[in-house]
Amino acid sequence: MEKIVPDRKSHLMKMSREEIIDYIGVLSRNFWTVQNNWMANVTMKYGSEEAAVFDELLWAKWPAVEAYRFKKLFNLGDTLADVATVMTLSLGAEEGPTAAYFMSDDRIEFRVYDCPMQRQRLSHGWPELNCKPAFTAMWKAVAGVINPEIKIESVYAPLDPHPDDNWCGAALTLKK
Repeated sequence: MEKIVPDRKSHLMKMSREEIIDYIGVLSRNFWTVQNNWMANVTMKYGSEEAAVFDELLWAKWPAVEAYRFKKLFNLGDTLADVATVMTLSLGAEEGPTAAYFMSDDRIEFRVYDCPMQRQRLSHGWPELNCKPAFTAMWKAVAGVINPEIKIESVYAPLDPHPDDNWCGAALTLKK
């Protein structure tokens, strides 16, 4: 039997740009599959409140590690545009057309227009998950790595009331 040593980099080098982009899309969907199944199982075993606690713990750490790695890999700076870059490249962040950024030199606003995870919960008869603590932790983690001077001005997310086309969002500022 032939021994084969997995070499992802070599395999990726043989792929077309389109295949690599599709591969990244699959990785992102895989991430959300793990996240959503984990949350569903924690919810079923311990309830929604405990699931939200564990969710916040995860989102307080993982995005900080990801932001640190992206900052190093892509030689990012300390601006709000760099926060947007991290969140655009993150496998855990929502992307268009379900999300958008609104940016100026000293302010960035992020909005999520649709939330498949929350819609899935509702379709199973579950209440919305209180994801505001986790969503807040994510923004604090990323901003703290990019530039500790970035302020989280506001965050809204379930269980905050929201219209059907604006599930969550955040506003960050950086004074010069």
